[in-house]
Amino acid sequence: MSKPKTGPQDLPPKGGYVPFQIERIKLRNVITGRVASALFIAVNIIGFPLYYKNWVMVRKDMIEKRSKELALLPLMCAARERIELKRLKHLRKLEAEVMNDFPFWEVGTLFGVPIYESLPENEYIPITLFNYYLFSDINSPPALAMELFFK
Repeated sequence: MSKPKTGPQDLPPKGGYVPFQIERIKLRNVITGRVASALFIAVNIIGFPLYYKNWVMVRKDMIEKRSKELALLPLMCAARERIELKRLKHLRKLEAEVMNDFPFWEVGTLFGVPIYESLPENEYIPITLFNYYLFSDINSPPALAMELFFK
């Protein structure tokens, strides 16, 4: 067990404690209203020409990008149509091979009768997706597309 304290008792310091500070201390203003207004105006005067210059550059880039897209669009459409025509030619060749044993079969018709009687012979009819992959292996359509593309 501890021993009781011997000697003088703890007392407040001589003259007492310092009084508590309870009144508000006003902070020093670093930026006054006038300085803030002047800073706002200066930033806008300097920033607006820089913003406008950047806006002009961005607009030129947007116009250039749009021009590139419009210039390449016919080439991309032509490439897609070329691949589609190669596939249609390949399908006609496959149809001729498959229906070789039928003597009355004409390629592109149904037993000699045109499928679309009201359309002219040179009219292009868009092919459906089912007919586009008619003679394809169901497990590897991308391989067939790559084979046709790089032939």
